[in-house]
Amino acid sequence: MMAPTHVMLGVGLYATISVNFSNQAPLTAVTLAAAALGSLAPDLDHPYSWLGKRLFFISIPLVTLIGHRGLTHSLIAAIVATAGLAIYFHGGYAAWAIAFLVGYLSHLAADWNTGGVPFLWPSRRSYAAPWSFPTGGILERVFALCFAAGLLYLGAAFIKENGFGVLL
Repeated sequence: MMAPTHVMLGVGLYATISVNFSNQAPLTAVTLAAAALGSLAPDLDHPYSWLGKRLFFISIPLVTLIGHRGLTHSLIAAIVATAGLAIYFHGGYAAWAIAFLVGYLSHLAADWNTGGVPFLWPSRRSYAAPWSFPTGGILERVFALCFAAGLLYLGAAFIKENGFGVLL
C-alpha cells in the first residue's frame, strides 16, 4: 500500500481503539503521530518509501542487508520496535508505544492484502490474503475509500451517541 493509505489505516484504527479504551489509549496529537509513524515504520527497509527517502542512510543499508518486506514486516519487528520505544522513553509514555504498535500492525495487515508479509520471520513463508491486490492500483483506492467511509460512519455514530462535547 502507499504511504497515505498506511497512515489513514494506522491513525484510523488507533482512533477507533481510543474511543473504546480512552484510559489506556488516549486520543492526542502525540498518540496520533505515533500511530502514523508506526504505520510507516515497516517500510524503512525500502529507500523509495516515504520514510525511506527521508532516512535513506538507514533504508539503503537495510534493503541491502535484508531486502524489502523481510524482517521489518514481521511480528517480531513490531514487538522489538515497540519495546525499544517503551524502553527509550522509560515506560512513561505507554500510550505512545500502544499507538505505535497499532500503526505498525495496521501496516502489516494492509500489506497482507497487497502481496503478503513474512509475519513469522525468520521463516521465509509469506502470508497473503486470498484477494491480494497490487499496491497503488484501483483496488487499493477502493479499499482505502471503504475504510474511510467506515471510519466516518463510526465517528458519526459515536458523536450521535455522545454529543460533540466529547471532542472538545
